[in-house]
Amino acid sequence: MQKKRILLIQLFSNGDCLYATAIARQIKKDFEGCHLTWAVSVSCKNIISNNPFVDDIIEVSSVAKNDERSFAKFVRSEKKSGRWDEVVVTHIMGKNQANYDGCIRSAIFRGYRYPLNVNIQPVLHLTDEEKEKARSFAETYCLSSYKNVILFEFAPLSGQSAITPQQSLNIAERLAGPEFAVILSSANRITHDEPSIIDGSILSIRETAALTHYCTFLIGCSSGITWLTTSDGANQLPMVQLLNPHTNWINPLSRDFERFDLDEKSLIELFEFDTDKVVQCVNKAVTGFSDARNKYHQQVPLHFTTTRNIVYNLLCHLHFSSILKHIRINREMFGDRLSFYKEVAMGFLIFPFRLTANFFRKKVFRR
Repeated sequence: MQKKRILLIQLFSNGDCLYATAIARQIKKDFEGCHLTWAVSVSCKNIISNNPFVDDIIEVSSVAKNDERSFAKFVRSEKKSGRWDEVVVTHIMGKNQANYDGCIRSAIFRGYRYPLNVNIQPVLHLTDEEKEKARSFAETYCLSSYKNVILFEFAPLSGQSAITPQQSLNIAERLAGPEFAVILSSANRITHDEPSIIDGSILSIRETAALTHYCTFLIGCSSGITWLTTSDGANQLPMVQLLNPHTNWINPLSRDFERFDLDEKSLIELFEFDTDKVVQCVNKAVTGFSDARNKYHQQVPLHFTTTRNIVYNLLCHLHFSSILKHIRINREMFGDRLSFYKEVAMGFLIFPFRLTANFFRKKVFRR
């Protein structure tokens, strides 16, 4: 009997791909013996390499991030190709935008039409070389000599935080010292006179996962590094998350952990903060996390501003049934809330004006 050939489409981003590893695990359980291929962007391919549930990887360079037209063309092409018995699209573009309910992981999971009953912890199988690179880094910077080693998500790409690089540096400078090492984790090289402020850019994202086993704390922004620490290849650290409550596609860990019944005891989220508050919170957390959480943890505000953009995008492609699906999903999750219905209405109201503006903008740029 020929193996079923299944394609999983999750192109971006690192954090989203980590969520989708649970879908790969579920597919292998639901379709025993199948051959699973994952279509992923070139920039995110490394996050799923060495995954035991993925047989092949297709690197997709033809679809730019947020390019709805190219994405729809790619999906149609793969479905019509005849190469696949099943095509699973979890990526939150096109009709899948309807699946969003204030939590990215649950939106991705809704892209799979069968129930999930596997372990949802992100899968990240590190190589011996990656582990050795992290060990060597820890040895080079004498991390074992510090009482506290803080991994700082320095330049997040998710848009979940409004913190600036300069503010991050200010926080690092206030924390760093004989007992505190601060590793600034990003793709951007940092040089600093303080030896306990350490540039982490020489490590890949996977090597940074290995480095978490030499760290004691995380300052994050609900971006790729944060979700990396929740994977089976990393050490899940006590953390303070610095988040923007007004961002589009908000994805706070507290909401995600609550949805999936995960432990929140080692999580503090700050939505309104300055440098002083962050430094005070971290200093208290490393000596007594429970007390720090009771004092500093802030509840995520509930808003639905993303909905107007989702409705607009779905209207652009005449996905009327998907708009109804989005309304149903959010009603089931949050009940009947006037603020939600206002955003749905705003999506319809702004549609003709934004569509016209975008049309003329494209005409001007083409000249």
